[in-house]
Amino acid sequence: MMISQLNNVFKIIVFLFFIKLCYLGLAFFTNHLQSLAFDPYVNTIKMNDSGWYEKITNEGYSIITNKRDLGYSEGPNIKQSEWAFFPFYPYANRFLIGIFDWNFNQSGFFLAMIFSVTSFLALYYFCVEYFKDTDQALYTTFLVMAFPFHYYFSMLYTEAIFFTSMIGCFIAINEKKYFMLSILLVPLCLIRPNGIIIVVPLYLYYLERNNIFDKKSIHWNLLFNKKTILESLYFLTAPISFGLYCLYQWHKTGYYLAFTLAQAGWNKKFMFPFMAFFRHGDIANQINSIYSIVGIIVAIFAWKKLSISLNILIWLSILLPLCSGSVISMPRYISVIFPLFIFISSILNTYKYKNAILVLLLMIQICTYYFWLIRNPLSY
Repeated sequence: MMISQLNNVFKIIVFLFFIKLCYLGLAFFTNHLQSLAFDPYVNTIKMNDSGWYEKITNEGYSIITNKRDLGYSEGPNIKQSEWAFFPFYPYANRFLIGIFDWNFNQSGFFLAMIFSVTSFLALYYFCVEYFKDTDQALYTTFLVMAFPFHYYFSMLYTEAIFFTSMIGCFIAINEKKYFMLSILLVPLCLIRPNGIIIVVPLYLYYLERNNIFDKKSIHWNLLFNKKTILESLYFLTAPISFGLYCLYQWHKTGYYLAFTLAQAGWNKKFMFPFMAFFRHGDIANQINSIYSIVGIIVAIFAWKKLSISLNILIWLSILLPLCSGSVISMPRYISVIFPLFIFISSILNTYKYKNAILVLLLMIQICTYYFWLIRNPLSY
């Protein structure tokens, strides 16, 4: 078994670097990479919001004295600010820059390389425990790696580090390593706004793994016993870290939830989630709407096959961004919802041509990567 798992780890790493070479090749042959030097290459994986992360890394967060400076969108008049982005990723870059005297390109490349590997290895490790089958675990990992739009895991973005932290929390619960869980919850809550919300399905997963909660009942006597209460305290690092960040926002801006106000700069405002679909006539809005609806349909079919905790993780991860009234970046948000892909892979794994499907998906992903290279709204 150990030899088999080591072979699969090797296959995952080789497949990942093959995909990265495909990105490199597409950039080169479409003239978006003029040379194979380091900085020109990094510039092809540093697009869109990467610029905001670089700004925060180099300059930190600005002091806000006027609420409108957090962001607004009024027709052609738009004001955006760095307060829409969470601090862990840019400050991880700042830490590396300070230690090694690097620049953002070097630190960002290092983090992208490390966490693109750890994210998929962590997924594989979780799936081995979930399926009790190393081949199924490997196929699921390959599926996530090959899926359209999943180039985000190799970009100077937060997906890989967020995914690693999230999967790491589930693994820590599986192995009852609650101190490690308490550590991983900190970056989880400081990388992206929905990190604090994911603590809910994580805690439900903890209850399920300890036979306290399932789809049929709650064992109240186990829920309130001393062992459960003490172990539950490890989850407190999540609200504490998020609360400290809220205090930091208040200190710098006068608003505890400045990041929510800053979303206005991207024309986002709270509304019923399904009203976000097809709000605008551009092709990116149409495709993102269809992609989101397909994700919801898959989630509906997955309900009976997955535990309550994993189902709640899926629905929170889909509906929360839709509540902002926008489908922008929905393929990116869906890319980290690993239970969806666990369900899809459990179906595809029974097909005779399942490997051909992987090849097809990877070809589509490489095509979608072109939208990233030309900074098309489909890549946001």
